[in-house]
Amino acid sequence: MTTLDELDFAETERALREALATRARHVQPSSRLDAILREASQPERVEGGHRGLALVAVAASAAVLAGVVWASRPGTGDATLPAGPPSATASPAPQPSDSASPPQPGPRPALTLALAVYWVGTNGGEGDRPALVRAFWGADLEATEPASAQVRAAVGESMRRSALWRGTVVEDVRVTAGRISIRLSDSGQDARTVEAAELEVAALAWTAQAAVGRGDTPVRITSDDAGPLLGHVSTDTSFTRAATPPESVADLWIDNPGPGAGLRGGDPVIVTGQAVAFEATVEWELLRGTTVLRDGFTTADAGAPRRGTFTVDLGRLEEGTWTFRAFTTSAEDGQTVVAERLVTFTVGS
Repeated sequence: MTTLDELDFAETERALREALATRARHVQPSSRLDAILREASQPERVEGGHRGLALVAVAASAAVLAGVVWASRPGTGDATLPAGPPSATASPAPQPSDSASPPQPGPRPALTLALAVYWVGTNGGEGDRPALVRAFWGADLEATEPASAQVRAAVGESMRRSALWRGTVVEDVRVTAGRISIRLSDSGQDARTVEAAELEVAALAWTAQAAVGRGDTPVRITSDDAGPLLGHVSTDTSFTRAATPPESVADLWIDNPGPGAGLRGGDPVIVTGQAVAFEATVEWELLRGTTVLRDGFTTADAGAPRRGTFTVDLGRLEEGTWTFRAFTTSAEDGQTVVAERLVTFTVGS
């Protein structure tokens, strides 16, 4: 199986961040933000464009909600976003809302800096194992802020999405040529298993690396109480992406659009994402409510066990709320869903 050090997530993150920053003005905010954040408990610094990623970059710009892009988390088994106090650098945790209002007119919040954030979500499908998912989050930072400030903000946002880090804040970040050092206020709450704790810590390490944008730079995480992280993980070693098992990363990511994204009417809706899929086949459905109006499949640029990128051009959609579902099926029977991800977005006038 392909190891994670062979996968290049940084290229996509750079392209997506660049697109978000350049096209944010064309996006309408949606008042479904509160609801989506509660339902969703589911880019790195841009050095410039990259040849071969132009299509991904353009597609990425199609979905920014109030300057923020989230990856969707599938299924009803997902934990909701914790309602406790956020970290010192994260945005305040919104209150739940049952309303689903269309985009409202008014001033649009400005996107300052889009950071890739990783946290523990679920894979969806049969088994629905815990796995790393990715979001693109609009931080209240200027692009000129030092790498340490970007790491502090992004890691704080990642922690806010986990109940195990509730009440823990990032006290200090130091970035050198060969290491990213993060000091937390405490070691967090005890996870149920070693594996669960390791996955949560991996999410912080991946997030920190994405903010710095220098590949698989080792990440050292310590805490003021000097205890093992989440009750199980030693602070004596550094963490890398290469040390994360491939099965710890969700098979499917939908990078764009994000949940609750308010898209401008008249623009084509282009879905982009990544998948580990048998014969590179990703199936999809487009729904209004619970009704499937369109379906089809697309082919990623690599098949399992490799991770490939995929694109679905939905064209111009009518105004209203839509849900896009991506899923992969078993190589054995072609019916059993092995991974699934959904995202709901709104098309305005």
